[in-house]
Amino acid sequence: LSLSLSLSLSFSSLSLSIRLAGICSDKVIIASAVHHSSSDIVKVNDNFTKIRRNPDNPLPKNDDDYKTKSNAKTIYAKGFPLDMTIDQAEGFFGAHGEMCFVKLRKNADNKFKGSVFVEFVKQEDADKFLEQKDLKYKEDDDSALIIMTRNGYFDSKKHKVNDGSKNGGEEADSKVPEIEDVEYEKGRVLRIPNLENIATDRESIKGLFADHKVSWVNFQRGEKEAFVRFDGSAGEALKSAMSDGDKVMLCGSEIQPVVLEGEEELEYWKKAAQEKLNFFNRKRKFDRSGRGRSKRRKY
Repeated sequence: LSLSLSLSLSFSSLSLSIRLAGICSDKVIIASAVHHSSSDIVKVNDNFTKIRRNPDNPLPKNDDDYKTKSNAKTIYAKGFPLDMTIDQAEGFFGAHGEMCFVKLRKNADNKFKGSVFVEFVKQEDADKFLEQKDLKYKEDDDSALIIMTRNGYFDSKKHKVNDGSKNGGEEADSKVPEIEDVEYEKGRVLRIPNLENIATDRESIKGLFADHKVSWVNFQRGEKEAFVRFDGSAGEALKSAMSDGDKVMLCGSEIQPVVLEGEEELEYWKKAAQEKLNFFNRKRKFDRSGRGRSKRRKY
């Protein structure tokens, strides 16, 4: 969980998680399950109403050394059935070692592409997995999985892009590649749902977090949800906006912001990167056509 040591999250907010809501919406059952879990990442308060990061297991410092070690333990695997679920993926990889996360890679239509990124807790488990060149998802599968390191995967993608630009000419250059994965700082984005009946705007949302630097707000009047991106911790910004216990008020109405994490967080950053890439590609084609250039008048 992307929780800071000082931030407690109510189980009402936690139940907004799409994946969790599909499993159980009973806050008492969720709290009991977390309390009796063998995981030491989070703790439940005494009256079973809130969850927080375990002070004895703080978030690692997200510096260059951490990123290097994380990338080294992260593998790319391809060749899974397109109907595989996140639970099935966790079951498959869990047999090879304890994991930090599993990401099902999806296309622009949010459909599973048959490939995943998995970070193992231990480097040796990642190394052992990479050695299994003939590993299959199921024994009766026709082909073995394609397995490589995360860095190896991105290196191969760079080579393909470079080859395409050399051989494809202007036509290849005009195509916008689909964003498949992005680098981003975790815990920087809040999602605010259920805004369709609240008369608010971007400036009001930004003002709610005046004590923290907001770098971007994705919202238009009348939309059902907003996404707020911060230069720093979204969890700390959420905590500072709370009043009367754990309530957050916007334009006179209570809201339930949540810090994006996991697959939802990845999809947000992929979408943002794709929109940026599309914008610059349109701008480049506009400039090439001559319509975006100032022309010198002839006298």
